[in-house]
Amino acid sequence: MISSGVKAAWYVYGVVPADARLDALTDADGVASTRIQLVTEGAVAAIVCRVGLDDFAEEPLRRNLEDRAWLEQTASAHDRVLSGAVGVTPLVPLRFGTVFRDEAGVREMLVEREAELRDALERLGGHVELGVKVFLVDPARGEEAKPATGRDYLLQKQRARDAASTVQAEALEQVRALHEHLATLADGAHANPPQPPELSGRREPMLLNAAYLVRSDEQPEFIAAAADHGDGRLEILVTGPWPAYNFVQAEEAE
Repeated sequence: MISSGVKAAWYVYGVVPADARLDALTDADGVASTRIQLVTEGAVAAIVCRVGLDDFAEEPLRRNLEDRAWLEQTASAHDRVLSGAVGVTPLVPLRFGTVFRDEAGVREMLVEREAELRDALERLGGHVELGVKVFLVDPARGEEAKPATGRDYLLQKQRARDAASTVQAEALEQVRALHEHLATLADGAHANPPQPPELSGRREPMLLNAAYLVRSDEQPEFIAAAADHGDGRLEILVTGPWPAYNFVQAEEAE
């Protein structure tokens, strides 16, 4: 809630068609625990809520972005609101932290960008974003005999490095084939940099971190196709459906 006397601004989550029915979002817990509503202008509408400038003005927001706990909680609320619209209506998600000083600013943005936003909504309509992460899981290996000499130890270490290099090279080729195959089943594909362990929460190396724009009614077939490529060395995780963050052009997300 926004305390009495605190100046408020308008936080924008994303843009939907003007005739979108998002009744389920009215009770969503947004970034400031304020009511989610639509600001409609022409053929498009912005999903918005009121936020306090003590947190979301330029300088306070910059400081808050360096507060990991605040960022994680608020970004999760942003995603939660947008996820409530996924599969319900075409959606152009805007970047986290998109704030306007007043409702007039939101309306001006919608008027100025109506043509590109309508094009984006048409392109993304009937689609969701699915994520695919692939991890290289160490295959089970038998215990090697304890080396008798220092030379044996060095040879054993070299053999282990060579074997690991071979396994990773083969796995990368398998992952490349998987990504190419999944791309043929989607209307868009985007490979992001693999996440390091501190972000993935996994000790195993991530070999693929990709997003795919998939028709909503083709999700089961896509997920099954991804699962078919798993084996003892590769663990494949399909996530989503998500708002199509990876398929919104930079100027659309501004």
